Amino acid sequence: MSLSDWIRPRRRLWAIYNELGYIPWRKPRKPRKPRRQRRGVYIGTREAIPFMNDDAKRTFSHLLLRPGYMMRDYILRGHHERYLAPFTALLVFYSLFTLIVAVVQPGEKSRFADEMLRSLQDVTIVTDSTATDSTNVLSIKVNGQEPNVKLRRVAESILGTVREAILLTRLDLHPEAADTPWKESLAAIEGDLRSKGIPLFLGNFLLLWMSMAILLRRHGISVSGAAAASGFVLCQYCIFMFLALLLSMGRNTDLGLLLVAVLLFIDYRQLLGIANKPALWLTIRTGLLYLIFLILFYSLIGGGLVVYALYRM
Repeated sequence: MSLSDWIRPRRRLWAIYNELGYIPWRKPRKPRKPRRQRRGVYIGTREAIPFMNDDAKRTFSHLLLRPGYMMRDYILRGHHERYLAPFTALLVFYSLFTLIVAVVQPGEKSRFADEMLRSLQDVTIVTDSTATDSTNVLSIKVNGQEPNVKLRRVAESILGTVREAILLTRLDLHPEAADTPWKESLAAIEGDLRSKGIPLFLGNFLLLWMSMAILLRRHGISVSGAAAASGFVLCQYCIFMFLALLLSMGRNTDLGLLLVAVLLFIDYRQLLGIANKPALWLTIRTGLLYLIFLILFYSLIGGGLVVYALYRM
């Protein structure tokens, strides 16, 4: 038997599995006899531990092997009972990933908020000694350099407001900044949310949801369907972040822009049943819309902080 004769039926089997999500002629396993139930309500280990029950294991394996087809089954064919709901899957996947990262503690890159907070803490504003009484000139010292700028009070108010806004979103990581009771309560809430992995996916989920809702509308997928698709896409990214952590021996969890684009391309191709070129353009347009929404979001936040800083003056 030649190699092509050996490969051909297995490729056919793989195509059938991708289309259906199961092998139709395989006999189902015999159900196990339930254990003797003592007094009270019995909950088995498989129902209590994540990834031990059938729905969670099926969601994990199908996101790894046939992600786009699984999204099609859930969104377009209504097979909701076979898989975890997308928001439940997000909480389960990212909670477990956060727990693993907390144990392994990989050398991750600094986040944008941490870098901005560190930069703002290194900035000091002092009045230039060479200025006359009629001129309000200030000097901003950054790493020892002193360029001259105007409006000292405006700059102080804006920088202080931005610094406070970033700290308010990271009080659980900077407990020394929680100097009032309401800040301590906010820090406790943030710590609880961070332990569930919600900050890891919340911003990406909202931006990806808006991008996919616009692009998938012409393919017959509603806004709620786009939310489910974006949730499953982020769960797929979480699986590959775990694989990156495993392959790098616990040193890195970054996927890289190219791998993220390739995964999204595969998802679109399987979900919509389209050719390579339309799936590639849809992936590029999703990335562009994501970038536009991200810039717009930070522009609105920055503009709001500037207005609030001027109002406080």
